[in-house]
Amino acid sequence: MSFGRTTAVGAWHGVRAFLKLMLIVAPVYTLVTILKYTPAIRVFAEFMAPLMRYFGLPGEAALAVILGNVINLYAGLGAVTALDITRSQLTVLGLMLLLSHSQILETAVFFQIRAKWWLLWFIRLVLSFLAGVGLSRLIVKAGPTGTADAARLAEMAQMHYTGFGPALAGWARGLILDTGIKMFLVLVAIFIVLELGRRYGLMQKTLRAIGRVTKFIGLKPESGMPWLAGNVFGIVFGAGVVIETAREGRLDAKQVTLVATFLALCHGLFEDTAIFLVLGANVFWILVPRIVLAVAVTWVLSKVLKDGGTQAARAAARVEDDSA
Repeated sequence: MSFGRTTAVGAWHGVRAFLKLMLIVAPVYTLVTILKYTPAIRVFAEFMAPLMRYFGLPGEAALAVILGNVINLYAGLGAVTALDITRSQLTVLGLMLLLSHSQILETAVFFQIRAKWWLLWFIRLVLSFLAGVGLSRLIVKAGPTGTADAARLAEMAQMHYTGFGPALAGWARGLILDTGIKMFLVLVAIFIVLELGRRYGLMQKTLRAIGRVTKFIGLKPESGMPWLAGNVFGIVFGAGVVIETAREGRLDAKQVTLVATFLALCHGLFEDTAIFLVLGANVFWILVPRIVLAVAVTWVLSKVLKDGGTQAARAAARVEDDSA
């Protein structure tokens, strides 16, 4: 196969993965956008504010936790930058958000790739809270905690509705420019590189190298590329590779869940970590616990979950193709 044809095949795989992911991303993004205009987030943040004392955080930090989990990490970061907190408190909040964020979108993505989405949602939320409590006991000194200014929460939490036209334009700009185009370009690039890697014999060498790292946690060599893509680019892009790999019958249900479990707790290692590092968080405490927890939980699930056959993956892929 020529270089041009190999590139075209990789690009087509990227487009196909993008279209399947957009079937999940578009409706979820729309739902989250609508939520921004309602008082639901503010009400939930006010309810959660008293619990922040268990994490050594001020009550207003509840808004960052809620926005990060319901909308996305960047929405949570917007609330974080408005808080008057110490470096240690920022580190605690950063660890919590990095372990559990974008729950609606990313849980929907886990559902799309047929991972145990309900288990991953539960694990992320519980470990985020437990890690916040534990880390706060280690590094946070006494400070203002447990209360929140309701008026300030109301001002920060809810978007002001200025008309259908501006709201629609904001939704389209966010979905198409900020999300869709980025997803499309990155996925196409990833799959072109993967296809060229197969064509020129680099893929097997790469998978063997990754396999030496991931074998301990129960991942097979075929899971290496989705695992690597998710760690570098994030869950959505890792899921795009999972979709195509499973479609080719090279990932069974257990491997899909194991990859998703690790990425649920530890993904986008460079970009996400760098953001909190720039804000002033302690890099050790926002990076090492995530890796340790991801390895430990994935290892446990690798011992608990039953093995699945590639025939099941092929059958699932055929059903998916038929429905498409």
